[in-house]
Amino acid sequence: MGEPALDLSEIMDLYKEDAKRMIGQMRFALSRWSEVQQGGPARQELRKLSHQMRGSGRTYGFRQATRICKAMENIVVKLENNRLSANDRVQKSLQAKIDRLAVVFVA
Repeated sequence: MGEPALDLSEIMDLYKEDAKRMIGQMRFALSRWSEVQQGGPARQELRKLSHQMRGSGRTYGFRQATRICKAMENIVVKLENNRLSANDRVQKSLQAKIDRLAVVFVA
């Protein structure tokens, strides 16, 4: 008798729940826009979360999440390097990306 097949569905469900939690943290960080503008903890949180989800999305096969998080991380890095101004357009872009990310993990 061979070894039983590995059921990854439970692990995937746990990952999806963790991703939803992280998206909530991203939303909260973005709601503190003045901290993002000033380079405070909210900006650091956005960078950390987008970086983590970029890597874990790749690991678990969520390519769309990886692409979205890569774009978010690039925006935050540009803010940190003063190559991008933290204006309303940037805030709306980050919000749209978080919204798209949330759709990836619906269901």
